[in-house]
Amino acid sequence: MNTMTIVLFDDERFILKALQRTINRIYPVADVITVTELNEFWAVLKEHKTIDLVISDYLMPHINGLDVLERCLTENPYPVRALLTGDSSLTSKMRQSNVVHMYLAKPFNKDNLILLFENVADLKALPFSDTMRRKLGSMPSFPVYPSLLKELNNLINSGDYDLANVAEVVAKEPIIVAKLLQLANSAYLGFTSETSSIEEAVSRLGTTILLSISASLLIAQNSQSCLSASEHEQHLSQATHYASCVKKFAQHIKMSQKEQALLFSVALLSFVGKLIKLEGEEKSDLSAEEPLPEHCISYLHISAYVMKLWGYSSQVCSLIINSSELQASDNKLGNVLFIVQQKLFYKESNEALISFCQQHEVDSSIYEAIGTFDW
Repeated sequence: MNTMTIVLFDDERFILKALQRTINRIYPVADVITVTELNEFWAVLKEHKTIDLVISDYLMPHINGLDVLERCLTENPYPVRALLTGDSSLTSKMRQSNVVHMYLAKPFNKDNLILLFENVADLKALPFSDTMRRKLGSMPSFPVYPSLLKELNNLINSGDYDLANVAEVVAKEPIIVAKLLQLANSAYLGFTSETSSIEEAVSRLGTTILLSISASLLIAQNSQSCLSASEHEQHLSQATHYASCVKKFAQHIKMSQKEQALLFSVALLSFVGKLIKLEGEEKSDLSAEEPLPEHCISYLHISAYVMKLWGYSSQVCSLIINSSELQASDNKLGNVLFIVQQKLFYKESNEALISFCQQHEVDSSIYEAIGTFDW
């Protein structure tokens, strides 16, 4: 269990003590700082530059927590920001805000707190420098976790579901239904018979791919205001084509169905950061997608940051971050992502890519497949 520093801000000492006891019980290695005064809160954030998590109450006599967390973007954007509220209707109204990473309900829900602490601890373990974390924390267009995606994740992670349950949730969003059916009928992915059933589409593609499709499409919907319809469709098509090609190449080198689904998911989710970056690029200094200095961030860093805060696994996030570089010879998953990227986006020749793989002592079964795959 990783240590972390947490700052709790609330004008009611009773609430602070209760929350502190709960945190100490379920995450005993946490260093919890409680604050009741606004000036003291800013002093703490100034003194502790790498605080891991800030939890602020929403309704306080002279200020609300949303304003507090918004100011954190300039005072100290490093911490993960959580808002504590006892009014669920307020939460739904505030979901458009891009300054809150997670909402916590009163009374405290143990499972939600555990998930939050695990995500913060995992985020801390990802290869982000302090400068990167501050840039990521100050993004002007951080997306709110879509409620439908949260519902799907909760249902699938519970293990207590069948395809009819999943199909019922998916049916609430026609754009997801359309994309699922398109992929489930794709000859490129090896499906020869047609289906118009959502249940069968989920069965064919699997829940891992379903969740990645849902995440990418729901974020894309939120970015429609900054992209034209044609640009929007172009980015979605590019992301889907990349993910499909990754899955097909993984199948070509005889990876398992589970590995194919994981790689499809990682490839598709890696484009999440590109859409977010496009949405905020006029207001942000986020760097381009070329190889970057240590202190800069790319759309891949953004994707991994957002996915980790939404509860995706550290494996998914690490693969996203590292997909633009050829890794050690035993990192077969990451190297598949890199090879397909080089072929699709940089038009690298088979010969040059094979030579590069040989220089890095990549598993021969991977680079030998480059010349036999139908790109």
